[in-house]
Amino acid sequence: MSEVFDLAIIGSGPGGYTAAIRASQLGASVVLIENSFIGGVCLNWGCIPTKTIIENLKTVKKAREIAVAGTEYSVSLEKLFQQKDAVIGNLRKGLETLFKAHKITLVKGYARLQDAKTIVVQDPQGPNKRLIEAKNIIIATGSRPVILPILKTDGQDIINSDQIFSLSKLPARVLIVGGGAIGCEFAQIFLDLGVQVHLVELTPRILPEADEEIAKLLSLGMSRSGMKIYTGVSVSQAVKAPGGIKVTFSDQEEITVDLVITVVGRQANIENIGLEQAGITMEHGRIKVNPQLETAVKNIYAIGDCVNGPMLAHKASYDAVIAAENIVGRVKQEADYTALPKCIFTAPEIGMVGQRENEARSAGAVKIGKFPFAALGKAQAAGDTRGFVKVIAQADTGQIIGGHIIGPQATELVNQIALAMSSKMTTQQFARAVFAHPTLSEAVKEAMEDVDGQAISIGKKR
Repeated sequence: MSEVFDLAIIGSGPGGYTAAIRASQLGASVVLIENSFIGGVCLNWGCIPTKTIIENLKTVKKAREIAVAGTEYSVSLEKLFQQKDAVIGNLRKGLETLFKAHKITLVKGYARLQDAKTIVVQDPQGPNKRLIEAKNIIIATGSRPVILPILKTDGQDIINSDQIFSLSKLPARVLIVGGGAIGCEFAQIFLDLGVQVHLVELTPRILPEADEEIAKLLSLGMSRSGMKIYTGVSVSQAVKAPGGIKVTFSDQEEITVDLVITVVGRQANIENIGLEQAGITMEHGRIKVNPQLETAVKNIYAIGDCVNGPMLAHKASYDAVIAAENIVGRVKQEADYTALPKCIFTAPEIGMVGQRENEARSAGAVKIGKFPFAALGKAQAAGDTRGFVKVIAQADTGQIIGGHIIGPQATELVNQIALAMSSKMTTQQFARAVFAHPTLSEAVKEAMEDVDGQAISIGKKR
């Protein structure tokens, strides 16, 4: 006998659980189906564990900087992982509490669409199956690391980003394959742990998705910290050899490391879930949806990593609210990623939103404002003056169309620019706001003022 709900959601990551809660708030009966840990990749293997480690390492680095001469601060990988596990455990419990408060039914198992309104859930612990009927369905199955044929993971010597937290000891030398956001974050973590880090990126520079000026500054800083960066080359071979793993690059350069980590992108988890049976179409390896996030089947929606757009947790949450409100609220909202911020938790941090400088200039006349953290009192007080804030605005209207930050708390500060873009603000309107002193946010305000050459704390714009 089947169970009947207003909405069934497959996947409990940031997209899935956000959609479940919003739909419940709107009065729908909701079932959430998950085949692994609640919270998805973000909570269990991605955003939360990596940022827990990064924040703990920041504390250690700061303590070393101001420690009495001769004082030693070493990092225990075991304690670092224990702290990470404690944070994950607390957040999982928090989600479970929210599900109960919103009367969301959580079902563990592997979901497969039998048709457009029926889901068969296979018990992960046995042969039992559960039949669920739903008036509407949201697919939020997330993604997994891409595996390179030349670098098949074995869980020991060659691993992917999801397997890093299974390490029992630190390698002396590590090669990170992939110089995108995730690759750079893991490179930073291992660098801060005292590991000799090699980072290889196929494109001409690391962070090809970032503003070119910011990517160059990060690359320079990483190199000065002892990281070896290879760009414009790929890995052609990796074999076990005496003393480690012998890696050969496409330009024939060879290095030997103890661990290889592949971070070359992610792919949607959309196989074996019955898309064909339900009549859902795919495009470029993801589920095809319209701007309202509806699939080819009228009552089935898809969100997050399994549809087009950046594979980001907050993008999945944004999609989730739109899909849930379109289904339960019967509104017709469309997803718009114009002001979607992206964050990279390196040292220094990077935050970006909207158009990059080169693409903005190629599209039309723009004005650029920049402000260095070195000119800011709060940055001086905190002892971190690296980087700058860059603002891009339309030349004729002053409307903000892009913002790029590298420096202290960049991942927090970029949200101010994202909010301004969402509100269609001009740089002049933003600059009229009063910002508290001394704060890092003043750097954003001054960058906005510099668009028109009116920044107070830097020299006259040429």
